[in-house]
Amino acid sequence: MNQTASPAARKGATWIGVAIVGVALVGAASYYFDIPPRGDNLTGTVTPAQRYRAEQQVGAQDVKLGDQSVAQALQSDVVVKLIHDPAFQKLAANPEAMAALSTHAHSYATMASQPAAFAAMATHASAFQGLSAHRDAFAAVAANPSNYAKYAADAVSFAHMAGQTKAFQSLASDRAALAAIQAQPAIFSAMSANAASFQALSAAPAAMQSLANTQAYSAMAASPAAFAALARAPQRFAAVAANAQALNALAAAPQVFAQAAADAAARTAAEAVPHK
Repeated sequence: MNQTASPAARKGATWIGVAIVGVALVGAASYYFDIPPRGDNLTGTVTPAQRYRAEQQVGAQDVKLGDQSVAQALQSDVVVKLIHDPAFQKLAANPEAMAALSTHAHSYATMASQPAAFAAMATHASAFQGLSAHRDAFAAVAANPSNYAKYAADAVSFAHMAGQTKAFQSLASDRAALAAIQAQPAIFSAMSANAASFQALSAAPAAMQSLANTQAYSAMAASPAAFAALARAPQRFAAVAANAQALNALAAAPQVFAQAAADAAARTAAEAVPHK
């Protein structure tokens, strides 16, 4: 005769599920990233790695009960390559940048799909923050960057044009956004120099909607070195962005990715030290 499980039994089963997910994460990280380093590779890396782990504690409670998608993502080839990518490791070492990358993962994924545009956005993040707040103006410039290249040397004329052109009128009335663009007028020459990349983005409404994320640019402006490094070599991140499971895992558990990247970097540094 079947009996209904007691509350204590159900609670025990729940904690077993949490433990299983935790073990899966640790096992995946240990196998694919060689965490912790073995043997002589511990020399010179224990303290930094331990310090990082102390600051970035990751437990089974950080993953939804019964959801093994993060553990599975850690085993994918695209994620393994991302974790070992120096550009990603530099960004992952910056908690604010890593948090932004996970929060706005889809916006950055759109940028990474056009590396030349991504580099321009990272370099002129404040100006793009102002421009992206006004979709019609952003779309107009992205669709025909060469038409606006002249404003790189004449920001005053751009402000005048904006006040006289329907697509730019909302931008013209936004003093903060206009000031940000005028402070970085090279945004126009950068977009013109990479016209094909921006035109490809402008031709995709979904991409332009994803790029109309002022907070993503604000985060780039706050951590310029971290995002500039990623923008210079975005191929690994672009590969992750093209993998829905991997991208969702990054957005759901950035601390797991950050810890794995830190340990991979520590291992690489240890292996570079000549052994006596």
